[in-house]
Amino acid sequence: MSPISPLLIFFFFNFFLSVHVAFDGDEQQQQQKPSEMPMVKLDVMHRHHPHVQEKLYGERRSLGSTDRFRDIHEHDHNRQRSISTSMKMSKTDRQLPMPSSAPIQLKISSGFDFGTNEYFVQFRVGTPPQKFLLIVDTGSDLTWLKCRYRRCLGNCTAHAHHKSRVEHKVKFDHPFLANHSSSFKLITCGSDFCLGDLQLLFAIPDCQVPSNPCVYDYSYIGGGAATGLFANETVTVGLTNGKEKQLHDTLIGCTELFNAMQLKGVDGILGLGTGAHSFAHRAALDKNGGGFSYCLIDHLSHHSATSYFILGYPPAEPLSVAPVGNMTFINLHLGGPFNSYYGVGLIGISIDGVTLNIPPRVWDIQKGGGTILDSGTSLSMLTAPAFDVFMEAMVQKLKKFQQILADPFAYCFNKTHYSHEMAPKLRFHFEKGVVFEPPPKSYIVKVDDILCLGFTSIPFPDTNIIGNILQQNFLWQFDFFNKKVGFAPSQCI
Repeated sequence: MSPISPLLIFFFFNFFLSVHVAFDGDEQQQQQKPSEMPMVKLDVMHRHHPHVQEKLYGERRSLGSTDRFRDIHEHDHNRQRSISTSMKMSKTDRQLPMPSSAPIQLKISSGFDFGTNEYFVQFRVGTPPQKFLLIVDTGSDLTWLKCRYRRCLGNCTAHAHHKSRVEHKVKFDHPFLANHSSSFKLITCGSDFCLGDLQLLFAIPDCQVPSNPCVYDYSYIGGGAATGLFANETVTVGLTNGKEKQLHDTLIGCTELFNAMQLKGVDGILGLGTGAHSFAHRAALDKNGGGFSYCLIDHLSHHSATSYFILGYPPAEPLSVAPVGNMTFINLHLGGPFNSYYGVGLIGISIDGVTLNIPPRVWDIQKGGGTILDSGTSLSMLTAPAFDVFMEAMVQKLKKFQQILADPFAYCFNKTHYSHEMAPKLRFHFEKGVVFEPPPKSYIVKVDDILCLGFTSIPFPDTNIIGNILQQNFLWQFDFFNKKVGFAPSQCI
């Protein structure tokens, strides 16, 4: 399982995404109806948000629509490379390493290996709270921060073995000061947790002194390397009623060495993957229903518009994201060849009621295909055997409009005399006869004064990706226990 690798909203404007976590509070709150209970709220920003731009580059940069799309296209293909590598590695059915006295270096795939960090969150950790800007990664199972921790005061002989691993650690500009937090609790290398579950998060099995910290030490496909300590900490979050709440004993990584330029300007990773120790999974399991939901607004909405990410299943009505229609459910495939991504059983595509002649192997994860929902990818991606058939059919339907060449899109056209009522009707067909029908604005996207098909091609064999533009204006519910994904049209406001 990859610890970090591949949520939410869109990319054109600089706006906030409200993230809500269902929460069991004190006894009085537990007696409240679910609709009356306060929700944990985080503000998540897209990488084009002015605050993120200032943090990353030291200045606020403004990109036009065309430049944004070029940036998005590059980001999407970098992310796809990361997803592809991660999933191919999971298909090799790697075994955990046997205990060894030497540090173990494992090549893993990360959501930022190729500069694919898409969304960011301000996160408060420790007692008293320290504030950080983290990359949101839905393929990551570990939340970690750039960190500074002094193992000893005075005699450090007992810590010499571990100290040698991090003696060359760099001085981060804005690290988490673990010694300043009264709630910081190191996990020891001799604990069952370190020797068991944390091996899946690349803990080093070597433990000469059982009281020493449980350490992770790994390298990334993109060339970076990280070394750090596992710990339990308190995370402070705001509630929708204006109050605050502490989430105690949250698993974090205290990263003391990280040498990849992709994290310059930001402070770490917020893991929202499918693993049992991700922030999303643990909060959902512990608090409310074993799942999460999100609703993605129209990417052309005003920059101040807000979308929702809900851990657990609180009623939609208080959040103003009630679905317009009934919720439809499809199977959710977790783990195995899908690694930490959210696999779905797509089996076909139709245009204006005609099913496209796409080879079945394209949809079969066991034959090199398969499909995932990934809201960290903006444009949707089809492998070449599907993309070529899809484009041929769509171009045939749109040939009455003047074609315009516009890199990096495969097909764009003049919007004169066009309206979305004239668009070919696109449907995605899933197992058991379930159909997903996005609105035309989600697959024919506006780029300045022209319109383009919001799909790109990737080689086969590889995994098809349903990106966040195609998911917009739908409420999506992910049920870990029942392994289902539900969706229904929604205004997401």
